[in-house]
Amino acid sequence: MIHLLKGPFEKASMPFVDFLIRHRFSAYHLTLIAFLGTVLASVFICYEKWKIGSSLFLVFSLFDALDGSLARKNNSARPIGAFLDSVVDRFSDSAILFAIIFYAFNAGNRNVFLLGLLALIASLIISYIKAKAENFLEFGSIGLLQRPERVLIIFLMLFFPQYLLVGLWILVIGGYYTIGQRFYSAYQEFNRQSLS
Repeated sequence: MIHLLKGPFEKASMPFVDFLIRHRFSAYHLTLIAFLGTVLASVFICYEKWKIGSSLFLVFSLFDALDGSLARKNNSARPIGAFLDSVVDRFSDSAILFAIIFYAFNAGNRNVFLLGLLALIASLIISYIKAKAENFLEFGSIGLLQRPERVLIIFLMLFFPQYLLVGLWILVIGGYYTIGQRFYSAYQEFNRQSLS
């Protein structure tokens, strides 16, 4: 899926990463910029400014994708940085999905409201399973809808709001399928460890 393009994306983005380093940007700066930009995008979505909100969401999600590359490039990668990035990502994911839920509440759209809630729960649980499993075992990139895939789906359904319901169904079905994949993978690995 899209997360498999991480290597080519990092290679293509190196000139921009070098530019940011020359201008004294740190990975922390990018994490903060990405978060604040996503909050701004969420405000636009709350008020049905779909094109502006979705475009800002995509741009600042790309900023978020660069913080790890920048940290590795200037040898500033630290566990605390990865920890903060992961926590801020959860806030960002929640902000944009909350904006959809807020819009649905104001519009009286029960289907979008309920699917938005289910998508928000799925997004948080997908990340939580990985974070919890990594306390005990090696747990790589597993599952159908990882964060890059979810970001792309959210961008497309916001940019084309007539397909908002379709996008939410994809997030919900794919999200809970991914939860099942991660849970089963972790369960198998725990079993292997107990038998070894």
